[in-house]
Amino acid sequence: MLMTYQTLTSFVPMRRDDGGVNLPRPYGEGFDLVDGLDELIDNRLARMERARRFWGRLSDKWVWGLFRNLIPPLMIITTIAVMSLPEKFNPSLAAMISVILTTIFVLPSVITRNLALWVGMGRFGARGRTQDERDGSIERILNTLTELRLHEHMRLGYLLTYALLLWLADRFPVGTETRGLLLVISILAGSIALVQSIMVERRTPRHSDDLPFLVYHAPSQHTSTLSNPLTQILLAHLDPESTTRFQNWKENLAKTSGQNQSVNQTIEQILHLVYLRGQNMLTQYQLMQEFEKILGSENLDEKILANTHLDLPTLSRLVGHTRAWQSDLFRQIDRLQFSLMDHNESIAGNSWRLDASLPLHCAESRGDLFVMVNNLGTEKVPIELEVHVPDGQPSRQTFRLTPNPMTPPNHPLPIWSNDEEDVVTWLSNLVGSAHVLWLSLAWEEHIEGRRPIRITIRHIDGHTIGSDTLWTEVSVRSSGGDTLRRRMGSARATARRWQNQALSHTDTSKFIAP
Repeated sequence: MLMTYQTLTSFVPMRRDDGGVNLPRPYGEGFDLVDGLDELIDNRLARMERARRFWGRLSDKWVWGLFRNLIPPLMIITTIAVMSLPEKFNPSLAAMISVILTTIFVLPSVITRNLALWVGMGRFGARGRTQDERDGSIERILNTLTELRLHEHMRLGYLLTYALLLWLADRFPVGTETRGLLLVISILAGSIALVQSIMVERRTPRHSDDLPFLVYHAPSQHTSTLSNPLTQILLAHLDPESTTRFQNWKENLAKTSGQNQSVNQTIEQILHLVYLRGQNMLTQYQLMQEFEKILGSENLDEKILANTHLDLPTLSRLVGHTRAWQSDLFRQIDRLQFSLMDHNESIAGNSWRLDASLPLHCAESRGDLFVMVNNLGTEKVPIELEVHVPDGQPSRQTFRLTPNPMTPPNHPLPIWSNDEEDVVTWLSNLVGSAHVLWLSLAWEEHIEGRRPIRITIRHIDGHTIGSDTLWTEVSVRSSGGDTLRRRMGSARATARRWQNQALSHTDTSKFIAP
């Protein structure tokens, strides 16, 4: 029998799938998956998230938190009592009680940490990433979650080791050297568990948080020019999940945005109002009045107060989180606000306004410089801005700017008014018309101490308009991790305070305990 074979030489396209490995698509690119794999993965993640919140809410109860802190010192006291009064205290019974207390009050926290890591890996892991994802913060978030899980496991291990040592000590007669040695080692294990517990409780945020990854995010990439300053700097400081919720809220807001302005302008105004409310510059009534002007009273609940993607308390938390990370930009906004209230020399009778901010201390030989340039005249004129950083990398940068002209009022303004010009309106307008730069500065490795930064604006023909010199304390790359952890802690505290302030007027079920 004669058989013929035909060689298949058609090209099979490859697509990036699981784990970053290129695998062939057996049915081609155009084939629609009907096996429900994506749905199965989503359902699995949803179940893990529900479990995380259940165990997290249990761990967050004050009784559980109290006993997590009390168990280690009680263990130490128990061992001392066993050594002092061996005839009255049974080590095996004490070990059994220790295991029971550890299981009831510590194990839920361990389960929550494991579920948080699994949820994070599912959402940010290889299966959940897009092909062009370049966000380096994902690795930092997953590393932090892994570290927190490790510390929880270590605490659990120390507590169980204590119980085991206490039980083993009871296997030897009273007065023997081995029994005494085991009891001493159990005290050491209890002491280590106490230190570990204090560290874990300080570093661990709220277990049942509805934005569990925000506190672990640190900005890594950003653009230099901020055309929508508050929106762009907010997005730069959000974790991927919070960014998705913000984008969904923006799309929802775009459906009812007014015809006289874009959705970007609407969001900028809302963020300015939330910031002023967080600073206690506006009352809740004034905030609601301004929201009604922007969104209309009929859309207020749906679009911001009780939005399914991003409600007002959560938005307040995000703004507070961003302010804690980049307080220098918000200090510029504060200075502009007070200039409008006082009508001081920075805006009175000047054609240009230059404001720059830099942290007083730049750790790791790096720092963020914010520059805001306002054209207070009537004509649109291009200018040059030069940033000179001695011994910097680079040492000199030049930018060509063309801020939109906007002449401010020639008199002081009230912070808020229902029937006349006020700071609320003009502040958002002036920040929107300004050219805002967010520049990352770096110094050479051997540079440290007090260093100057010179900012100059000049006309295209070289005529200097104005300049400013900032000073900062530069330190070498030594304690970067501690610096980052402190900034994360500050962001967490500020975000908690701002969200709780907003929650005091809405739903208190999301109240974040200190």
